[in-house]
Amino acid sequence: MPWKGARVLVTGASGFIGGYLMDALAQHGASVTALITGRKGLGRRDVGQAIGNVADPASLKGVCRDVDVVYHLAAISNVAKAVQNPALTLSTNTFGTMNMLEEARLSNVKKFVYVSSAHVYGAPQYLPVDEAHPVVPREPYAASKIASEKIVEAYGNAYGMDYAIIRPFNVYGPGQDESFLIPGVIKQALKGKEIRVGNVSPTRDFLYVEDCVEGFLVIGDAGSGVYNIGSGEEIRIQDLVEKIRDMIDPSIPILSDNERMRAGKVEIPRMLADVSKLKRLGWSPKIGLEEGLARTISKERYR
Repeated sequence: MPWKGARVLVTGASGFIGGYLMDALAQHGASVTALITGRKGLGRRDVGQAIGNVADPASLKGVCRDVDVVYHLAAISNVAKAVQNPALTLSTNTFGTMNMLEEARLSNVKKFVYVSSAHVYGAPQYLPVDEAHPVVPREPYAASKIASEKIVEAYGNAYGMDYAIIRPFNVYGPGQDESFLIPGVIKQALKGKEIRVGNVSPTRDFLYVEDCVEGFLVIGDAGSGVYNIGSGEEIRIQDLVEKIRDMIDPSIPILSDNERMRAGKVEIPRMLADVSKLKRLGWSPKIGLEEGLARTISKERYR
């Protein structure tokens, strides 16, 4: 899809990835509208605003009118919070997705892009994880995402709606909430005292946020289906934490903190994305881990 002039609605616009996605869409010439829950606004002149809450279908009436593409990111995305409140997680993530799909259907939206999560794979049965890997709900967050994916597919099958399901692996970058690993470690390191961490033995696949949203745009222009997005590189959490520490101050001690440990059944030991499907569409990450961390540290240091 030529993005210039395309009318795009972004839910979850005030979130970490949502803000970067709106930047990318605007830079490509799209007419962007952000779905927000209150009248405080986003403080941006380059995007329009619509008021609505994805969990409240009555508040969404008409939000998809004259919209070509919906990027649906609105969700409870903190896994620990989802475990603590599964009912709210399902209400927001799953029923919220259904509510947005129905509005999109009624308004004849051309494409619905649903941002899911690599958490749907559970503990991988093989690596790297491709889109054909079985989905295994190990906790409420993953369950809410799997259910949402199936509803998206059902709308595509029943109503002929063009759709895409994106499964991001670990996305990071400036502006991410410190409850996530990388910004949390950076903030601790910049204080210069100590870095307290939970389980550092798992591996993860980290992708810089600007590469992520460029991939989102490529997927938005692709055919219906499921798409992984990640770096295609695996790093142990211990090595990542040490890398961040060494970039800031090699003398800072790294301490184990039991309060930061996830329950054993929730923790996933290894993660690595197979992104060959997306690469065949012409996308590849441009910002490596070293550069991405340096950018993130710099923004946090001087903000």
